[in-house]
Amino acid sequence: MSHIKKPKALVIQLLAVAIGLFAVNAATAQTRAADFEVEKKLLANGRPDHFPIPPKSSKSLFFIQRNTNRNTIVYDANMTARGEFSSSNPMDVYWLRYASTGHRMELTWMQRNLAYGYKSSRDNTAKGHWISLTAYDGRKIHLRKDSTGRPVAVMTINGKSCRLDYIWVFTEGPGSWPTVLHLDLHGRDIASGKPEVERIFNK
Repeated sequence: MSHIKKPKALVIQLLAVAIGLFAVNAATAQTRAADFEVEKKLLANGRPDHFPIPPKSSKSLFFIQRNTNRNTIVYDANMTARGEFSSSNPMDVYWLRYASTGHRMELTWMQRNLAYGYKSSRDNTAKGHWISLTAYDGRKIHLRKDSTGRPVAVMTINGKSCRLDYIWVFTEGPGSWPTVLHLDLHGRDIASGKPEVERIFNK
């Protein structure tokens, strides 16, 4: 998977059109039509509804899926017997091979070091970690526990602190290293609980 070096944040604009309540002039109509085209472009090529969702557990953090196939890279919290994040390896990363058996498969050395692995460092509480994904290091993830003690992966999405649910990667081109066109960050606003989606183009 290609490395995105210069992420550019885009805000998805939702249109609310009240038909029959008021008339709009031609300039306003043209503006709304242009906004609608932007919205269609942003929502196009997103994650299909029929793609599988990995089973949830008390250690589930987030996952990555790609348009190339249904195989999924899963990121779980790696906890010690005392319920703390492992200091040297705070996340357990593996495949769920939905395109074949659906079973777990470990990442190869190349996949871990060049594509789907991560680097971590302790935060200032010494209980959480800052995570940089090999696949996308344009924005760090804060690995910590929420108010209930559950591990969460927190990332800024649309300028808001969100619990990261998954990352969708859209690529084109054949081979083991296709070109990434865009990725979508999906999460939930920690303050409101509302879903947030941000598309980042590879430019």
